[in-house]
Amino acid sequence: MSKQSEAKAKQGYVAKAIPQTCCNCAHFASDIETKESYGGKWEHETNLRCKIGGFAVKKMGTCDEFEPKETA
Repeated sequence: MSKQSEAKAKQGYVAKAIPQTCCNCAHFASDIETKESYGGKWEHETNLRCKIGGFAVKKMGTCDEFEPKETA
């Protein structure tokens, strides 16, 4: 490992940060509806909510209970 790579690892450097918003949170839940229009299909997300409190949220909202989603 180079000195630069070691320094980045030591500092926990992240090249592209994931914003701490509801849509990136493990506690975010929504329903997906498939709709058809003009011969094509598209998905529409409805009922955006927090699994902890059960209240409605906006995708770009945030709170103190944010936990990042598991990445595959």
